[in-house]
Amino acid sequence: MKLNLSVQLGCLLVSSSSLAAVFIGLGGTSASAQITIQSTGTLSGTIQLPRNNPNFNQSITRVDTDDTGTYAQNLGTKNNPNYVPIYKSDYVQVQTRADGSLHYFVDFKGIPIVSFNGVLTSPILSDGELTPYKYQGQLAGTTFQGVVQDEFNLTKALYTGIVTDPNTGNQYQGTFEVSGYGVRYSDAYGGLRLCNGGATPTVFDFKSDLPGSPKVTSLEMTNSPLARIQIKVPATATLITPAPVVGGDSTPTPAPVVSGGSTPTLATIVDGGDTFTVTPIVDGGDTFTVTPIVDGGNNIHCYTNS
Repeated sequence: MKLNLSVQLGCLLVSSSSLAAVFIGLGGTSASAQITIQSTGTLSGTIQLPRNNPNFNQSITRVDTDDTGTYAQNLGTKNNPNYVPIYKSDYVQVQTRADGSLHYFVDFKGIPIVSFNGVLTSPILSDGELTPYKYQGQLAGTTFQGVVQDEFNLTKALYTGIVTDPNTGNQYQGTFEVSGYGVRYSDAYGGLRLCNGGATPTVFDFKSDLPGSPKVTSLEMTNSPLARIQIKVPATATLITPAPVVGGDSTPTPAPVVSGGSTPTLATIVDGGDTFTVTPIVDGGDTFTVTPIVDGGNNIHCYTNS
């Protein structure tokens, strides 16, 4: 029987140059537009006041206290409170509210910090690390910067590696700007706020209550939790095409399509010296053979035998 190859078999000839183009197309491509990906993470490293600007005072954190200047955190519940003193200041202030009650508080200086040995981890980051840069164009080797207030603010870090979008599964490779923040002083983390390591630093750790100056100039962060990180994926980042998921130790080879009990043999197709295999096809029990197809600059013909 005669088969219409243009429909049943569909002769597809791909030259070696075309194959190269196909392979390039399957590789990394650029992201179409800048996107922002959010997640959580941890941050480690020694943080310190930047030596070129150690007396930052553009932000004020006001903390409510009792009349002794003591801030106590409720580690219990609303119905069963358990107030634990966290910090006591000598600079308590008082204001009279409209109802005549007294409002006691302490003002803290916001502290800028830098780190030269930072390590950032996150479920969406892989195969990379923080890339050093110049803080304010002056402090070379900075791995991240931030501001310490009632919460820790990571204002800038550069991560070079791979980021995965948890919503789409897309992976991007490049250098990404990261920002984020830690757990606030008024939020219990795991039921307890631990200073210098268990949670991110706050103004309590730096003892920066006004009108005094910060009494602590450096702290060590060890896997301090970041409640939120934001990663900017620029349009120039490379979109990585995920590899096919294959079960077992090897990629399975599709079996020949056979109908009627007999398997045909197909001749080799050669294109300019490159050889590839065409899957056998049998229709209705009749075996047919495709003659060798050679692309050497001449016209190409397909023949069948019934």
